[in-house]
Amino acid sequence: MRKTLYTVAILAAVVLVVATFGQRFFTRPTGEPGPVALGEFSPLAAQQIEARGVVVPLRWTQQSFPLNGQLAALTVRPGETVSAGQILATLDTEDLELQVQLAQSELDLQEANLARLQKGPSEAELTAAQASCDAAVSAYDRLQAGLSPEEMTIAEADLKRAEIALQRAQAAYDAISNLPNIGARPESAQLQSATIDYQRAQAIYELEVAGPDTAALKQAESLVASTTAQLNALEESAPLSDIEAAQAGVSRAQASLARAQLTLEQATLWAPFDGTVTSVIDAQPTAMIPAGTTVLTVADLSQLQIETTDLDEWGVAHIALNQTVELVVPGLANRSLAGRLTFVSSEPTMTSGGAVFYKAIVVLDEGDPDLLWGMTVQVHFGTVGD
Repeated sequence: MRKTLYTVAILAAVVLVVATFGQRFFTRPTGEPGPVALGEFSPLAAQQIEARGVVVPLRWTQQSFPLNGQLAALTVRPGETVSAGQILATLDTEDLELQVQLAQSELDLQEANLARLQKGPSEAELTAAQASCDAAVSAYDRLQAGLSPEEMTIAEADLKRAEIALQRAQAAYDAISNLPNIGARPESAQLQSATIDYQRAQAIYELEVAGPDTAALKQAESLVASTTAQLNALEESAPLSDIEAAQAGVSRAQASLARAQLTLEQATLWAPFDGTVTSVIDAQPTAMIPAGTTVLTVADLSQLQIETTDLDEWGVAHIALNQTVELVVPGLANRSLAGRLTFVSSEPTMTSGGAVFYKAIVVLDEGDPDLLWGMTVQVHFGTVGD
């Protein structure tokens, strides 16, 4: 009985609720919007395309030496304006200049050798070579033939004269030594000189009578061969192979000189364009500067632009080159500037977390004297669908 009463009560409550709210469940008041069809509304339709950016110069460069060296001079300071081609810093170049001089000397030598081969020998060179060859042949013939009768007579006469002079010197010495009251006396200078002259004349006579030895003949024969070969080489035109070898020597010397000159040039830093020195290394002259070390930075601060740092793949897909861009600079009290999109990178930047960003560049419509390199900027590209 109790269960039946509970059931009746529940049914009565349901009827009451339906009677009270049913009108709202099954009817829609006039003026309320109906269901929205798919495609008629999208949350992207009101989404802003924004990115963060940073102010950078249109042109700037970090200057460094491509070789190790000792700093010789640093001629600029931060904040100084420079002109294109102005010398900014140099390394010690004493050794490099010497290398250039040596390379130039080698090139001069190789070019002279090539010119000589191409031109051929001069008349003076031919005459000198012929004289050397004739002298070598004459000496060899004379050595091989031995002494002539006249030369033998002269050698014998020289030996006889030396012998007589020695005898006279010896007699004079003996005469003095035999005088009474005179003891033993040292050998006189005249006797010593006569003895030496006689020994020399005797040695020459014996050598000439004996004739040349095998070693002397070999040496004379070798001299004849070398002078004859030199004369023949001068009289004949230089072989093509020698000229080609000389040309190769010139090419190698030219390459060595170019390399030495380039290395010398690399010891100097020049300003690549008109601009301002924004930073300089803290180093004194004579300090060693490793290759690749940033020595100074030069920037053209007269033209600044904005580079985005976090434009994602969705944002880059909804922007277009040459579109207008609004820029807000928080560091300048949210000053608003206008610009134009001039570049969008086709290559993404991947973060360590896997996010993809693209670099975009916005050029200002007008410069702002308060804008500084490195300031952060809020970049507003507009709204999707505009």
